[in-house]
Amino acid sequence: MPNVAYPRLEFTSLQLRWELIKDAISGEEQVKDRTTIYLPKPNATDLSPQNTARYEAYLTRAQFYNVTGRTLKGLVGTVFAKPPVAEIPKELDVLVDDVDGNGVSLDQLAERCYRDALAYGRSLLVVDYPNVADVNEGKPASVAQLKAGEIRPTILRYDPWDIINWRTSRIGGKAILSLLVISEQYVTADDGFEEEWDDEWRVYHLDANGQLEINLWIVDPDNKDEYIVRSDVETGVPMTFWPTDSAGKRLTYIPVQFIGAENNSSHPDLPPMYDIATINMGHYRNSADYEEASYITGQPTPVLAGLTASWVKDVLKGSVQLGSNAAIMLPEGGSANLLQPEANIMPKEAMEMKERQMVALGAQLVEQKTVQRTLGEASMEKAGENSVLSSIAHNVSEGIQNALTMALNTVSASGAEISYEVNDEYGISKLDPQSQMSLIALYQSDMITTEEMRDKLTESELATVTDEEYKEWLDSRPIEETAPITTPAADV
Repeated sequence: MPNVAYPRLEFTSLQLRWELIKDAISGEEQVKDRTTIYLPKPNATDLSPQNTARYEAYLTRAQFYNVTGRTLKGLVGTVFAKPPVAEIPKELDVLVDDVDGNGVSLDQLAERCYRDALAYGRSLLVVDYPNVADVNEGKPASVAQLKAGEIRPTILRYDPWDIINWRTSRIGGKAILSLLVISEQYVTADDGFEEEWDDEWRVYHLDANGQLEINLWIVDPDNKDEYIVRSDVETGVPMTFWPTDSAGKRLTYIPVQFIGAENNSSHPDLPPMYDIATINMGHYRNSADYEEASYITGQPTPVLAGLTASWVKDVLKGSVQLGSNAAIMLPEGGSANLLQPEANIMPKEAMEMKERQMVALGAQLVEQKTVQRTLGEASMEKAGENSVLSSIAHNVSEGIQNALTMALNTVSASGAEISYEVNDEYGISKLDPQSQMSLIALYQSDMITTEEMRDKLTESELATVTDEEYKEWLDSRPIEETAPITTPAADV
């Protein structure tokens, strides 16, 4: 039997990086829940209760300064401060306000794809459409049904760690995606209140005739070492599907769109936020050492010299009272002092150095670079200014546009014009590198507000909406989730 849960090498090589970035973005609670993964235990071989208690205190005092999450949020907010510009055909109007069937708008989907590409270097869009012959008595969907959303395409987003395997085949000199395996979960039991979930693998593949087939695989309940295609609970029919286009012809391609940090190929790009997240974790470890050193050296220790056992017993009565209202009786030649070692400033210096490094890395994400254009340009000599932010904006624009084109293909053969453009010009990108670093540092440390950040954008004459319009737009957006998101199985 095939091993459908096999993870491709490129997936496994990036999995730990994605996990570190995701934890850094989630913040202090998530980072501290990982305990020794990010904060090693001093004297790890000492298993005594005393050392365990010391580590718990060491962990509690540590501070995680979430530069990774703040930088990501600030940069994404800068890009989407100006809404995308779109031209959507009437057949896809339903997707503008609800692109996935769960109330997520098309612009919100684009923002989340941008966030994934900037943080992890990878995102995936899957175009889904119900089997119209099954739900519409064999008839094609009508315009009224499309407008009412009764039968409609959806565009679903998957996280980078959901995409465990893929293959391409070369057909006619072009690399075509021929296999895609997505790891997800499905409901195994539901009592009306509590749901139970288990793993499932959604497998897209082109058969020997080059036609698309989709299977939903699970672990065989009777043999945990094998996988089987899941059957529908009510009908017992295997969960196998053969998607078709608007003319009823089986698809000859896998209707998915990769979005990356560098390009939109199936090969995953390196995560742009990895370096910042790594230094952020180092800053966290330095913080733990600094806080522990401050705790230890910050407590003065009384030192009494020249005392004898009889003096302590007969004169001091076995104890010493400290304070302005107490007098310490010392023998001849005795002395009393407070011992307070000098603070170890090395952890603090290491923290400050890492803060400067994180600011510099954040500035590099928006710094303009001269790059050569693609072969599609009129002249290979033509070069343009580009940055990580604008590169990802172009990739998201292209990815959303391609996904919309595939969605249109499921409902219409009109070939209507589709365009979708994410803002790729930002006031911050026109600042010199030193000013970029200073602005990001001020924003990350809460020294300036969003309004002050927007003032800089306005000065560059690239922020076109008023502050009031910007605030109204922000208020209309849902609260962004920072916890890991589990993507439910999508209906085909």
